[in-house]
Amino acid sequence: MIEKVLETSFGNLAYEKHGGGPEVYLLFHGFGQNRKAFKEFLKIRKQKHTFYLIDIYYHGQCSWVSSKNTLTKVKWEEIINQFLDQEQVATFHLVGYSMGGKFSLVTYELFPTRILSLLLMAPDGIKTGFWYNMATFPGGLNNIFKHVVFHPERFFKTMDLLNKLGLLEKSIMKFVESQMKTRTMRAQVYFTWIVFKPIKPNLGKIIQFAREQKTPITLVTGEFDMMVTSNNLSKFSSKIPHLISIELPCGHNTLIEATSHYLKNKKNSKIE
Repeated sequence: MIEKVLETSFGNLAYEKHGGGPEVYLLFHGFGQNRKAFKEFLKIRKQKHTFYLIDIYYHGQCSWVSSKNTLTKVKWEEIINQFLDQEQVATFHLVGYSMGGKFSLVTYELFPTRILSLLLMAPDGIKTGFWYNMATFPGGLNNIFKHVVFHPERFFKTMDLLNKLGLLEKSIMKFVESQMKTRTMRAQVYFTWIVFKPIKPNLGKIIQFAREQKTPITLVTGEFDMMVTSNNLSKFSSKIPHLISIELPCGHNTLIEATSHYLKNKKNSKIE
């Protein structure tokens, strides 16, 4: 394993390189995680593979120039181009979980002819959830989101009431609480969503490219995942005839581990 840093004008991108094979995989983690979230995937890496485990900005060891400087698709394209040049990568596979799934989708949208496959685990960006919508409200409503993040007491009381009334899934409440239990974590929530607002996949383009390129796409969801369900993704997946959908007996937080075990035990499986 080699730890590396990509220095860009927007900030530094930290990542690890595992292996030196000709088949290259870029792996993007979920919100509140870092590149170590993919440690189970290292167990299924073959000699022919090179895995790049990448920290997303505001996570792990990455640095971003300023919260006032949003991450646009143009900037992300420049960052990925610089990364591919630095590592001398021509074509590659994408693996993304949750928020990392959204980054994988946007990367595919920007580099459709260079990407050999996508493995998306409960990806964000296909059917947008409440939290993302709240973060992207215009103008003054954004201040409401900021207030919720930095002064969450009343918000949590409301969530607890909704949960007791049966109007809010307990698993969703636990997820939100786990991401906002400290001020540092709440700051990460706020700055991540504010800076990443422009990063939204164009699903129409992605579907078109996937059909034209016949890019292998595997979509993995958890049977007990209330955050991203197979039903929520069905409209997208139904428009790509060759897409493979897999539902595993797990929840959102254990999906990376469950997927790695599934791939390890599947006969003659390719990682994609």
